[in-house]
Amino acid sequence: MSTSQSQKQARRRLKQLGKTLTAEVDGWTDSDDDQLIHEVRVKSVRIGDVVMPVVPAANPELVPLQEGHLYNDSQEVLRHLRWMMQKDKLGQDIFLIGPPGPLRRQLVMKYAEMTQREIEYVALSKDVTDADLKQRRELTNGTSSYVDQAAVRAAIHGRILVLDGIEKAERNVLPILNNLLENREMTLDDGRFLTTKDIDPDDKNFEKVSPRFLVFALGLPVPPYVGYPLDPPLRSRFQSRDVKTPNFASQMDHLMALTNNKIDKSLLEQLVSAGAVLSIQGESAAAREVEVPEFPMSLDNIARIAAQLPHLHPRFLVDLLYPYPLLPTCDLEQLGVIEAAYRRFGIRAPVAEAHEEARQTFSGYTLSDLEQQPAVTLSIDGAHDINKAIATFAHTSQQPVALPIMCGANEFAQAEFYIETPYHKELFSSMVLVHASGQDLCLVGTYKGVGKSALVRHFARSLGYTVDYIPLYRDMSSRDLLQRRSTTPTGDTVWENSLLVEAALRGHLAVLDGIEALTYGTLNTLQRLVSDRETQLPDGTRLISARRYELLMKKHRYSVETLTQKKFLPIHPAFRIVALARCTSQNDSKPGSWLSTEILSMFPFIVVDAMPSHEEQLVLSSLSPGVDENKLSQLLSFARRLRRDTDDTVRMLSSALSTRQLNRICHRVAYFNDESLYKAVHKAALSRFMPNVAREALHGLMVNNGIQPPTSEHKQVTIELLPTRENAKTVRIGDIEEAVKGGDAMLIPNVVFHENPAHNEILMEMLKDYQLGEHLLLIGNQGVGKNKLADYFLQILQLPRHYIQLHRDSTVQSLTTTPAIHEGVLFFEDSALVKAVRDGTILVVDEADKAPTYVTAVLKSLVEDGQMVLGDGRRIVSKASDVQEGQKYILVHPNFRMIVLANRPGYPFLGNDFYREIGDVFSCHAVDNPDLDSEMYLLRKYGPDVPEDLLRKLSSAFTDLRKLTDEGLISYPYSTRELVNIVRHLQNYPAEGISKILQNVFDFDQYDSASKELLIEIFEKHGIPIGLDSEFSMALGELIEVGAPTVTEQWTRVGKQKQQAPVVVEDIAVRGGWDLVSERKLQDLERKEGRSTTFSELLYSFTVPTRGEALDITADDDGTLYAISTSPVTLHRILPQHNQVESIDLYEYFPLQRTPPRLKIAMVRVDGSTKYVALHNPANNEVLCCDFVNQKVVSLVLRGLEPVKSYMCTNLAYHGLLVFYQEDQAGVALVDFNTSKQWTIQLPIRIEHLMLVEPYFWIARGSRDAMTYAIYLDETASAPGFIMEPIKVAGQQGYAVDRVVNVLNQTSDAHALHLLQHAQPSRFGSVGEGFSSVNFLHQSNPATIATYFDKTRKDVVLQNRRHGTALYLHHTQQMATVYPSTTGRAETTLDILNPTSHQVWRIRLPIAVFGTGENTLSGVTNLSQFQVDRHAVAMCELTNGHLVTMDNIGTVRVFQVSPNELFRAANTWKQMVGVDQKALSVIYETEEKNGSLQQSEQDGSSGSSDKCEGGNGRGSGGDQGTGDAQGGESQGDGEGQQGGGGGGGGGGLNGKGSNDNDNGREEASLEDINNLRLKTADDVPEQVNEARKELHDNAMQKMLDKIEMNRGDYDMFQQYMENVRREVRELRVILESVEAKNKERVWLKNQSSGDLDDTKIIEGLTGERAIYKKRGDDDPELGLFQDKPKRMNFVFDLSASMFRFNAHDRRLERSLEVALMIMEAFRGFEHKFEYQITGHSGDTSNIPFIKPGQYPKTEKDEFEVLSKMRAHAQYCLSGDNTLGAAAHAVKEIVAEEGDDYLVAILSDANIAQYNIVPKDIARVLKSDDRVTAQMIFIGSIQDQAEQLQKALGSQAHICVENKDLPKIIKSLFLSSMIRA
Repeated sequence: MSTSQSQKQARRRLKQLGKTLTAEVDGWTDSDDDQLIHEVRVKSVRIGDVVMPVVPAANPELVPLQEGHLYNDSQEVLRHLRWMMQKDKLGQDIFLIGPPGPLRRQLVMKYAEMTQREIEYVALSKDVTDADLKQRRELTNGTSSYVDQAAVRAAIHGRILVLDGIEKAERNVLPILNNLLENREMTLDDGRFLTTKDIDPDDKNFEKVSPRFLVFALGLPVPPYVGYPLDPPLRSRFQSRDVKTPNFASQMDHLMALTNNKIDKSLLEQLVSAGAVLSIQGESAAAREVEVPEFPMSLDNIARIAAQLPHLHPRFLVDLLYPYPLLPTCDLEQLGVIEAAYRRFGIRAPVAEAHEEARQTFSGYTLSDLEQQPAVTLSIDGAHDINKAIATFAHTSQQPVALPIMCGANEFAQAEFYIETPYHKELFSSMVLVHASGQDLCLVGTYKGVGKSALVRHFARSLGYTVDYIPLYRDMSSRDLLQRRSTTPTGDTVWENSLLVEAALRGHLAVLDGIEALTYGTLNTLQRLVSDRETQLPDGTRLISARRYELLMKKHRYSVETLTQKKFLPIHPAFRIVALARCTSQNDSKPGSWLSTEILSMFPFIVVDAMPSHEEQLVLSSLSPGVDENKLSQLLSFARRLRRDTDDTVRMLSSALSTRQLNRICHRVAYFNDESLYKAVHKAALSRFMPNVAREALHGLMVNNGIQPPTSEHKQVTIELLPTRENAKTVRIGDIEEAVKGGDAMLIPNVVFHENPAHNEILMEMLKDYQLGEHLLLIGNQGVGKNKLADYFLQILQLPRHYIQLHRDSTVQSLTTTPAIHEGVLFFEDSALVKAVRDGTILVVDEADKAPTYVTAVLKSLVEDGQMVLGDGRRIVSKASDVQEGQKYILVHPNFRMIVLANRPGYPFLGNDFYREIGDVFSCHAVDNPDLDSEMYLLRKYGPDVPEDLLRKLSSAFTDLRKLTDEGLISYPYSTRELVNIVRHLQNYPAEGISKILQNVFDFDQYDSASKELLIEIFEKHGIPIGLDSEFSMALGELIEVGAPTVTEQWTRVGKQKQQAPVVVEDIAVRGGWDLVSERKLQDLERKEGRSTTFSELLYSFTVPTRGEALDITADDDGTLYAISTSPVTLHRILPQHNQVESIDLYEYFPLQRTPPRLKIAMVRVDGSTKYVALHNPANNEVLCCDFVNQKVVSLVLRGLEPVKSYMCTNLAYHGLLVFYQEDQAGVALVDFNTSKQWTIQLPIRIEHLMLVEPYFWIARGSRDAMTYAIYLDETASAPGFIMEPIKVAGQQGYAVDRVVNVLNQTSDAHALHLLQHAQPSRFGSVGEGFSSVNFLHQSNPATIATYFDKTRKDVVLQNRRHGTALYLHHTQQMATVYPSTTGRAETTLDILNPTSHQVWRIRLPIAVFGTGENTLSGVTNLSQFQVDRHAVAMCELTNGHLVTMDNIGTVRVFQVSPNELFRAANTWKQMVGVDQKALSVIYETEEKNGSLQQSEQDGSSGSSDKCEGGNGRGSGGDQGTGDAQGGESQGDGEGQQGGGGGGGGGGLNGKGSNDNDNGREEASLEDINNLRLKTADDVPEQVNEARKELHDNAMQKMLDKIEMNRGDYDMFQQYMENVRREVRELRVILESVEAKNKERVWLKNQSSGDLDDTKIIEGLTGERAIYKKRGDDDPELGLFQDKPKRMNFVFDLSASMFRFNAHDRRLERSLEVALMIMEAFRGFEHKFEYQITGHSGDTSNIPFIKPGQYPKTEKDEFEVLSKMRAHAQYCLSGDNTLGAAAHAVKEIVAEEGDDYLVAILSDANIAQYNIVPKDIARVLKSDDRVTAQMIFIGSIQDQAEQLQKALGSQAHICVENKDLPKIIKSLFLSSMIRA
């Protein structure tokens, strides 16, 4: 041994001794000594009894160097090494299995170092292919050659092959090594064969495998860890060894040695103990109830940090290593377990105040100073500078500490737009702390937008670093992280370094943004780079730490050139990786699942949370100077309220208000004074596309926080181009002005755009954002005009644009540059994006939601940081200062902006949720279909000649369709685009018929029966005929010729026996003057149009919302209707459009009686205008007068009447007079509202009936003598008085005297005819001649009655107390009569008598009677219905002449009864429907002037001799029926022929002498209408119809037999089903969409056939085969194989009260319908949604009806469940078990594992009487955090439910209208889906 060696050995021994004696003094190091062991030639290594000879390495640089201490004296580790040695000697391959962490890898490296073995290291991941293991092809000088890869090199040269991450490699990759492992044989792609046999050195076809070749595989046990399980053949070839976490003592020794005993031992013990408890693996973990993420096994990272600064808070260190408890994904149970372990070992967090959120514990040190060191050293290879700085940390109570740190070459500076707050200062200090210990770090944001990017920017600027910003995305392969293939100009293949590698070599800061997006295992390939600063690149280059590089140079006398030649490069000591992540990943995996234990062991973690509110306020006010402080504090308190809420719906909203969004709102508020906070928040949260529940929650929270909706109506926004449109210099939209820019005319869009208020408003908002420098995102359904808006915006501002459209196959490369190969050389073409950035144009990105989210995520870095890396290595940067020499840069042009267009998130747009991922870096605008007025504005522009009414109907129908889309009932969102197309067609082909044109849009829905039904329903509601299969027909009434009336009676004055009737005149007696309580709660009416597929007199109908009986109706001049109904007494004010109703409860004025009061209603007019709506209560002689002008109610007391039932005569109400009389009494009260007097008249004779002929001339019938009397004003008397005299009534022409019940038209005209109504239906009515006071009283002439008889009802007699109703129609001078049904069927007739033409028009009228048939409440007939007078219907006339009828259950029908209007409407309708189709033929025109060829192809019946079509819709019906006859139609001629149909060219009509409906006689008669019949296609033969019916009946019977159900039960079941069919459909649509999303296919890479994969284009050149990609089913992300079902429990209230009050509000039936809805909706989805239905009542709190797994299969099973539920409610005892049921349901549902838990409890709100307080319910509902528990109150007495809801907040829902119950259940389900 040479002298120098022996000296070194002596020094080494001294050093060992010194360390043992004085561990504190660490002066015993010398870099030479560390390497001494290698310089002393070691012959062999012995561990225990195993000896291994050591052979010097041929390539010593490939022998690893395990730096630092590694459990040097630990027996466990020595045992592992001894075992490895044994296996090595036996030549057996080794598999080290164990928990995640670097230990297994370090052991292998340690072993290789001890035995001087060279290694080949391969980090496996999903992306590794056989080419990465065996051989890869490269092109050199135009020739392809094979390059051996790791496995082959290791086999030939006898190295150790380390395969790290076996569980991550795809199943088909590793088997290629099987033969190599087993027999050490392998066939290579270049034709060589590896073998163990001795071979001839000259034989190039064989290669000998070295006997020293050994394989070390490192893997995790699967399960419990995530990964692919081991392939059995592969497993059998390995010997396995479990490498567990070393024991407590070993860890302590190791860590103390690692830090040179600088760390406080007690602190270390705390950390190691906590780690040991939380990293329990194997059996015990499975037994633990709460699953806590595993604690990393290696504490080396934090030990290094703790060694630098002695007084760090222990909790700070633990949080760095194990951030779970700080993340929102950690639930309370997990948190409890973790905190308990920490407390046990005294690692406490500082106490947080109640109002503060738990944050990462403060380290105790704050960065006080950063000082750049002037001295710059060169890196070891002399290529780069090394800069250092001194960071000084101040401590709260200790001495400051200065630490040397690495830094970048740039000047230290502050990041712009960065406001340092105390919280961020703490975070920044922690970042520098970690950096000082030489480690990389990871920033995890609790939510998005909390300031991670800002912190990194600040960190880089403050330390002079150049940032290499690397956005990560899901499709990124592990290779992309390191290198990318390319070609040289000569066509040779080369590898280009990725940004990460460049950063490592140059000492930059590499920011990996979005590590949560990477697929499983991709990031792990960087483990060695992060922990050992060593990695191997795909081209064979090895990056090693500068220290090891230096050792290689010293020890082996290598020069830099030699090492570069050997492909060794040093990593710059200043290089750092900062990873950024959100705690929830972009993939559809479980929140937080990306943060596995392996990744935990890679980085120290710093959790970034939202700033405390006062800091946020400071930041926002600094960034938006001049912002209104009040608005700012309102906004912040609101945002905090959202973030703190535990409710998931609200939390979902809070993510929309990140600091970034708040900043944007503040900018707007500061810059534009009139900006409304309310609107700004809605805009930022994109509330338009939220489910209703969330939108309402948002509105409620804003109002509660004082952010009110803007009250003032905003003025309409207009667009002005100044000075002129042609030569515009500035644009003004609303109040916002902007100069016109100008640019390349070819790039400036030019579109047809019709300005309208809604779009102008959006354009103004866009301009505001444009001025603020924002990038814009327009989001909305398809066809709402996003592209038009964007293009028009650019057009008026004259901004050039580039356009890029994304799709599902878009890749990051295609978004930035497109690779192409030209003459064998790869080059990249710039995409529109790069051109726009470079030239400063606007980039329009269309269909952004279609591209995979990770692709568009790349846009985020461009928008936010102005940084982006292109496929060819060039970089986009935003500041000139970022440009560094020697690299290719593109500087972002200051004018560059992006306008991104995306469809709204969610079903049915099958895109990705672009908005959720990166929406908040854009300013978002929700583009909706324009409102009705704007849409009308637009449609008028497109169809100026289309009737306004039709446009309005179309627009309303489409609005309704969109509502259905929002509710999820139909999946296709019908937009303005479709509507505009329809209108344009209508404009150009008006005669075509709207139904035919609508089919252009709706034929898509022909085959989807459910959608079709909905469409027909909607269009019928608006009276638009839609031709989906509909047969068009005209169902007009029939014409009855009644001839001249027959004189039946003569009335004459007797002249004797006049008797005086004294009159008392006094002021009206009035009580009250109350306010008309009207909360202005308008309800929408379901107004159904009557003329869609069938034309009839019925215009439309609707039903007044009543629980009782509808009594009477009247109309005001403006068309407002007033209806009165019972149970409780309610006055319904129906607005003039008859689409909304305001219901006013009047039960206070009408106390409850045993039978509800039979109120009558009258419209009292004074001086021609409405004064009161008078309601007369016959029972107590009071009249309630409602004054809607002054919003007052007064009660009028009738004096002088007996306390018995009274009758009101309303015929004179329009004169301001009401007359009241009583049966068999003599008193009459006349109330004159003109003078406010009441005349009380005491008649000498008791009367039975009173009729008013004129204001002061009445006719009465005596009650005891059956005589008829005239009552009239005594004009001779000085004081007011009446005279009563008898009248002689004699029958004429053999007719008996019939009872007249009403004189319908009151007129003072002496010659006018009076129309009279009779009591029995055998007469249509009568004409009274001579009944005027002038004729009858003054001239004493007799009066006659002439009757029109109804021969069809000759002998019909009405039941007792059933009355007909009649009305005189002033507008058309006709009389309308309706008698009750006499056939027992629910229909009668409406007869319109026209006395001038002696005709009756009879219209069929459906009529429902209260308390019968389907509307029976309880199934028991009401006795009371037989004891009251009932009229067939109530009627009134509107000012436009339409007739209104209302039946007993509140159905109001509006009829068109003017023959003239009816005729015109019928013709318009026929034209609209396009029913009478012309025969078609093809005509070819030739060159000659008149010649034409005709080829007849008739497809309609050609006109026959008695039909004549007006050729172009303009026939004139006259003596001559004229009109062009085309296609073989004859021309009508002569009197009996049909003339051309006037007015719209529909069918013709009888030409009766000069009957010219266009210009001659204006009126159309009833015959004209009678002749309007349709020419329809051949009807289906009768036998076919019968056969169809028979087939249907047979099929039905077979189905019922099969499920053993009788017809009655089935019908009842169908009745339940009918009420929830729509909701079932909605739910199923949603469930199917979820299923479809799960089954969506993806691109599978590395295929041997399919489409060429762009990223593999070079591999294709070199001749690789697996360069294709194809669509296929995605393998679920590893670790997410087991999808657990969502568990749901629906708990129904089946208490006695449910049955008892069912008659009142159908609450039990509604509940049963909900149960049926649940069973039907989840049918077929039970594997995903495990539901159960239970009930609770006074008997028990848990009655199971459906248990998980035992689901009903047929209708019969479902019906049985419903029957059981109904029976239970009927027979159970009273009492309430709501609380017990809720508690039981919440507890039971979590007994089994599920993906999500939902409990919905239905209850009626009468819990107060059982002493249950809301607090108790709230406690039970919130008792388990994992369960979403919701209470739904159905049927409540008074305001019980409202009070409960206040107490329970968002966990309670009130179901006021029972029909809303299914909707509420659906919305609960929806919000639970969103959350998941």
